[in-house]
Amino acid sequence: MTTFNSGTKPQNRAPQSIGFLLLDNFTLISLASAVEPLRMANQLSGRELYRWTTLTADGSKVLASDGLQITPDTSMQNAPAMDTIFVCGGVGIQRSVTRAHVSWLQSQARQSRRLGAVCTGSWALACAGLLDGYDCSVHWEFLASMQEAFPRVVISTRLFTLDRNRFTSSGGTAPLDMMLHLISRDHGRELSAAISEMFVYERIRNEQDHQRVPLKHMLGTNQPKLQEIVALMEANLEEPIDLDELA
Repeated sequence: MTTFNSGTKPQNRAPQSIGFLLLDNFTLISLASAVEPLRMANQLSGRELYRWTTLTADGSKVLASDGLQITPDTSMQNAPAMDTIFVCGGVGIQRSVTRAHVSWLQSQARQSRRLGAVCTGSWALACAGLLDGYDCSVHWEFLASMQEAFPRVVISTRLFTLDRNRFTSSGGTAPLDMMLHLISRDHGRELSAAISEMFVYERIRNEQDHQRVPLKHMLGTNQPKLQEIVALMEANLEEPIDLDELA
């Protein structure tokens, strides 16, 4: 298999250590979308560019949102030093974040760790006050809740957001795009493009791409008639409907 020289970075550079904090009911697709690009970066480069660790609050098993039970590598207390930590959220994030999570994340921030989140994991960082004054992305389903609960956080509909030392993405496969951009930043576009090809991923989406947010979340669930009108307009962009018909 073809291997790549990862840019102009020193060949003896130590691998980046990345932690994935798994919260109850995290979405497995978001975790896989974040981890797999790292694995492929190592495979294609022929070197260990990245190493990763999964962890939970106490090191016990955790259920993903699809019911699969995952055994983490370690607990928060016993986790090794890591360059970057991503919080993996999912369903029912408000119930999944505990005081222990918040305290530990704050301690990691004090050690100048780079912090990130996938899917709804941004909620945990916001609870810890670690997104105040930062732009961030979160799954569209939690846009309104985040905006209401954390007014100091700049919530975006972007697929992912890289703001200084905070890396946040929405759900689904959006973490894949975010990680490809981080890999490109670290080791060059040639490697990230090769990873994309290996995953049969036609286009690497960028930070300016936005999530498609359902109308009811943009307009409010208490305006069904307005939702219906906008939906009709969107479905007939090539042949606009007469205003009298919409009324």
